Order: sequence, then structure tokens, then C-alpha cells
Amino acid sequence: MVQETISRNTNWDEGAEGIIKQNLLLGERGWAARVALKAGRTTEALLIAESGGKELFDEIKAEYFSLHKDNFVKEVIQAITKNDFESIIE
Repeated sequence: MVQETISRNTNWDEGAEGIIKQNLLLGERGWAARVALKAGRTTEALLIAESGGKELFDEIKAEYFSLHKDNFVKEVIQAITKNDFESIIE
């Protein structure tokens, strides 16, 4: 079983969470999403990126796949998100 690495920090005024919060309050969704992704808060990163538009979402999604260590996720799940079923069949 693969577990997402999530900071156990529940105080959004400290650490990476504090940086994410500050960037959101400043309207810097791109930076907030990047910090969230680097801090292992993948769900938050993708949700923040989605709210920032297609370009930001696609950028963060691509970064997520490039950082992922599981080949199934990198190849199959990524292909599904791109509707690239031909690469899966190969």
C-alpha cells in the first residue's frame, strides 16, 4: 500500500502549511500549489491548482507525475488523465 506523504502539522500558521496559507492569502495560487506539492500535500496542491485555471492545474499535475516513484501511476494513471489510451495498450 502506497501512502501519500502528508505533513502531520495541523497548525496552518507554521511550517510548509503556514507558507501555503500565506501564499493563498496573497492570491499566489501557483506558489501555494507548488509548496503544497513539495510538502507532500498532493490533494491540496491539485485542488489549489485547479482553482487557478487549466494552465496551473496542468503544470502541477505534470510535476506530480514527474515526482511520483510508482511506475503504474507515472505511466497508466497519467495516460488516463490525458485520455491517451493508445499508450496504455502499447
